[in-house]
Amino acid sequence: MTAAPPSPSGARDGSSWTSRLRRHRNLLAGLLLMLAVWGLYLPSVWYGFVYYDDVRILLDHPELYGQAHLSSDLKAIFGTCFPREEPLLLRDVTWALDSLVFGFGNAVGYHLGNVLLHGIVVALMFAFLLGTTRRYGFALAVSTAYLVLAIHTEPVVWIMGRKDILSTLFMLLALCAQTRRLTTERGPARSGWYVATLACFVCGLLSKISVLTFPFVLFLHAIFLPYLNGARPPDGTFRWGRNVTREIVLLVPGLAVSVLVYNWYRQTLTQMGIFDRGYTAHGLDHLWNLLMIDPLALWVYVQQTMFPWHLKVLYTWPALRLVYPLWQIIVSLATVAVAGGAGVWLFRQRKDMFFYFGAFFILMVPYLNLMYVGIWVAERYLYFPVFCLLALVLSLAVAILRRAQPVLRVGVLTVGSISAAINLFQTFSYQPAWRSGDTLWQYHLALPQPSPTAYANLATYYYAEATAQQGTPNMAVSMHKMTVVVDAGLAQFWPDHQQSPPPDTYFLFFLQSIVQEIKGEPEAALASLLTSDRLRPRSDSTNLNLARLYHKLAGTATDRKQRETYAHAARDRFAAYIALAYRSRPVPQEAQKELADLEAGCSVTNQPVDKADKKPSP
Repeated sequence: MTAAPPSPSGARDGSSWTSRLRRHRNLLAGLLLMLAVWGLYLPSVWYGFVYYDDVRILLDHPELYGQAHLSSDLKAIFGTCFPREEPLLLRDVTWALDSLVFGFGNAVGYHLGNVLLHGIVVALMFAFLLGTTRRYGFALAVSTAYLVLAIHTEPVVWIMGRKDILSTLFMLLALCAQTRRLTTERGPARSGWYVATLACFVCGLLSKISVLTFPFVLFLHAIFLPYLNGARPPDGTFRWGRNVTREIVLLVPGLAVSVLVYNWYRQTLTQMGIFDRGYTAHGLDHLWNLLMIDPLALWVYVQQTMFPWHLKVLYTWPALRLVYPLWQIIVSLATVAVAGGAGVWLFRQRKDMFFYFGAFFILMVPYLNLMYVGIWVAERYLYFPVFCLLALVLSLAVAILRRAQPVLRVGVLTVGSISAAINLFQTFSYQPAWRSGDTLWQYHLALPQPSPTAYANLATYYYAEATAQQGTPNMAVSMHKMTVVVDAGLAQFWPDHQQSPPPDTYFLFFLQSIVQEIKGEPEAALASLLTSDRLRPRSDSTNLNLARLYHKLAGTATDRKQRETYAHAARDRFAAYIALAYRSRPVPQEAQKELADLEAGCSVTNQPVDKADKKPSP
C-alpha cells in the first residue's frame, strides 16, 4: 500500500489552530462576553453624579470614602461611622478604593468600577451555566441575552448600582464554588468548596442585604443539579433521601448568617428612622396590598425584560389604592394562580426548569415589600434574578425549535430577534440620559406620566449647582431654573388650589420654601414649609428648616407676642429635628449648641423690643 503524502504545512497549522480554539473556547467565550460588555457601557465611564442617592449616600460622606489614607476610611466603614443609612461594608470598601485611586469627588472611578465588574459578572454567569448544565450553546445564549438587556442600564451606569453588581458577583462565585463541591469526589476538597461557597455568600450579603434569601437558591441548586446537568431526566421522580437531608443541614449556617445580618441591618436602619415612612396598613390590609400590587409588578418586569419601553428610575404604576379596580383584582389573583400551577407542573415535568423558576421568586422575595413598604418596581431589582427568566424563556424556545413546525420555528426566531434588537436600541438610547442629574431628570420629565419626584430631583440638582456657583452670575441662572421646575411641578400635580395638595408633592413645597426665602419672602417660605410638614410629617429636614426660619422671623418681629411665638416654635422644631435625625445616637456638639442658643432666645422674648434686640453683656 502506498503511503499517503504528508499534509501541507498550512493544513497542519489550520488543524492546530482549530484544536486550540476548541480546547480554549470556554475561556475565549468568557473573554469575548466581558469585552462586549465593556465596549457597550464604556461611554458611561465619563458620566457624573445624578443627584439621586449618589450624592446623599456617597458624596456627602467624605469621612467614609474621602479621607487621606485608606486605613482611615476602613476604620470609619467598619467601626466609627455607625449607624448609617446603608451599612453595606464591602460595597463601601470598593468605593473607598475608587476614591483612593481616582479621587473622592471624581465620578470616573465609581463608574469605571461598575463597568468592569459588570463585565466580570457576565463572564461568570457563562461559567456558572456551563459548569451547571454542561450545555455550551445554552450557557452562551443565556449569557449573551443577559448582556444585551436594557434593564441593566440603570444598575451599571448609576453609581448606586455598585451594590447590585457586587452582590451578584459574589452570588455567582458561590454558585460556581458549590458546583465544584457537588462534582468533586474527595471529602477534604468538598469541605473546602463548601467553606468557599459560604464565604462568597457572606461577602454578597455584606454587599447588599437582599442576598439574605440566597441560601435557599443554593439549596435548590444542590438538589436539582442532577436534572440541570442531564444526569437525571427532567421528568424523573424526585429523590427524597440522604442527599436532601444533607443539603438541609448545610443550609442552616447560611440561614443563621442571614438572620444575624438582617437583625443587625434592621436595627441600624431603625436607628436612622428609615422605616418611619408613613405607611400604616398592617395585617390583612397589608397582605391585600401585596396581593394586588406584587403580581402586577411581575408583569412590568417581564415586559421590560423582553420588550423594554420607557425605561425609568421611578415607576408610578402599580401603586397603592384605597379601592382597587375589579380588573386589577382579577389579573392579580389569576397571576398568582397561574404562577402556582406553573410551579407544580415544572416540578413534576421539567425539574431542570423548576430550578430557575424557584430561584427567581426566592431572589425577588426581598423586593416584595413583605416587611417594609418602599419601592414597588425598580429595574435594578432584576439585575441578578433576570437570568432565571432568560433561562426559562430560552429553554422553552429550544423545546419549540426542536419539535415545532417550520412556521412556528420562524416565529420564535423572529420574536427573539425583535426582542434583542429592542433591548440594544433601548440600551443605547437610555444610557446617555444618565450623563448628569440634568439629563436624567429632563429625560424623566419628558416621559408620559412623570413623577413629582422627577421634578423635585431636577430642582434639587439646580439648587446644588446654584450653591456651588455662589457669588457668581451663574448662580442666578441656576436659581431661575430651579424656580421654573418647582412651579411647573406644582402646576402639574396641584392644578386646583381649592383642593389639598397630593402627599407626594411635599418635597416640591420644601424646595419652594428655599426659593422664597432666597427671594426675601420669609412669610411665604413659612407657609410652604408648613404645607410640606402637613403632607409629610416627621421629616427631619423640614423641622430643621422650620426651626431656622422661625428663628429668623423671631429676630425681625416687632410684636413681642409674635416674637415669643416664633422663638418657642424655633426651639420646639429644632428639638423635633434632633429627635428625628439622631434618635438613639449621640447628638453632635454643634447641634447641642444651636439648641442651647434657641433656648436662650426664648428667655429674652419677654423683654421689651429695645432690650431684647441688645446682646446680653458677658
